[in-house]
Amino acid sequence: MKDIHVIKINIGSPTPQQTELRKESARLWNRLVKLHKYNRKRHWKWLGKFDLSTHFKGRFDLHSQSIQALCEKLSANVDTTRTNRKNGDHKARYPWRCKKNFQVCIWKQAAIKVNGNRISLSNGRGRKPLRFKLPRTMPMGKIVQAELGFRELRLTISNEIDKPSSAGLNTVAADVGIIHTAVMTDGVKSLGIVGRGMRSLTQGKNRKLAFYTQALAKCKKGSRKSRKLRIAKAKMLNRYENRTHNLLHHVANQMLDFCVGRDAGTLVVGDIANIAKGKKKKHAKRSNQENSGSPIGRLYDYLRYKGQLRGVEIVKINEAYTSQSCPLCDHRHKPSGRNYKCTNKECDFVGIRDNVGAANILNKHYNGKIVAGTLLPPNNVKYLRPVKLRQSVVDPLNKGKLLSTTHTKVTVPLGAGSKIRCDYDTGFDLETHTL
Repeated sequence: MKDIHVIKINIGSPTPQQTELRKESARLWNRLVKLHKYNRKRHWKWLGKFDLSTHFKGRFDLHSQSIQALCEKLSANVDTTRTNRKNGDHKARYPWRCKKNFQVCIWKQAAIKVNGNRISLSNGRGRKPLRFKLPRTMPMGKIVQAELGFRELRLTISNEIDKPSSAGLNTVAADVGIIHTAVMTDGVKSLGIVGRGMRSLTQGKNRKLAFYTQALAKCKKGSRKSRKLRIAKAKMLNRYENRTHNLLHHVANQMLDFCVGRDAGTLVVGDIANIAKGKKKKHAKRSNQENSGSPIGRLYDYLRYKGQLRGVEIVKINEAYTSQSCPLCDHRHKPSGRNYKCTNKECDFVGIRDNVGAANILNKHYNGKIVAGTLLPPNNVKYLRPVKLRQSVVDPLNKGKLLSTTHTKVTVPLGAGSKIRCDYDTGFDLETHTL
């Protein structure tokens, strides 16, 4: 079994050689996009990745493996778009936008050499290779691909490991959302992960994006102020990306810890990728913004590869009406708030809305549909934050004990015949001192 990691290394300001390589990659990408557009307009047969790499080999100042990697990247984009259009997504577009100046330069395994803590990226015969120093905390494995971006180097590391055994025969279902990132249950015990931190990050990013967009619209293109605003916008987006990345990893680890602790080798999650598609009624502007900006799709990716390492299989099912159906009588209504109260007069079921959704997802996974009365959610849900709060740096002085309220008169002689009397709230007697 292959364990694949992608790490990012900050390489600082780009050198002239790095800039030229990224520009050369952009020239090749532009040629590929224009060639595909030319063939598509004439309904000609599209060339495969091997034909493209053979055609452009030696025509650009790049390693042959770098040219082949860019050809494979475009062919993969074309195949994905073709598949999406066949499946009904007519808004999917083939690669059409040419990179104006820069494109990521890619090296495959044949062009990568590692010697100790140094990595060398070949650029072809007669051209100087790129060399970088690797960090000490590199994960074990073989570097199979390298990508040169702006101020960073991305390395793909592959490692062969033994396939872990299944975590157990039980099954856990998770209702994924925005206010609570996930509420999980196996029918006996439930666990919820609070999502307000992620929601706060997303809302803060949207507010700042609106501010920068409005400020840039008032600036002259290419001006000094415009350049400063763009740099500040890029830094803000980078901070948001790092925080979101860290938070989602913590959420995925907590979800898998619950599965392993409950001896569950299967985690069933509701598929909310197309939650906003096919809706006749328009949602509120804020609701649409929350759904479109939610990084739940990345959470599924993290769960998939982390689950493979821990023996937990991820299964997606349609979660339609799972939060609206009563698990006791199957009466359906749309609840308001975080609690679910059945409106059927003959049923008095009351539960936590997200926990009801998770139990119904588990019921749907077992029976193919929601069967009333077969699986009820637990009464209690334990909620956890994805990241533990930092401990307070303020050390309490009296540990909650009250000070004494004895008033002691203190007389302090100041000099020749002049004295001042002061009252202090103290717990002990003070003597008179001469200054």
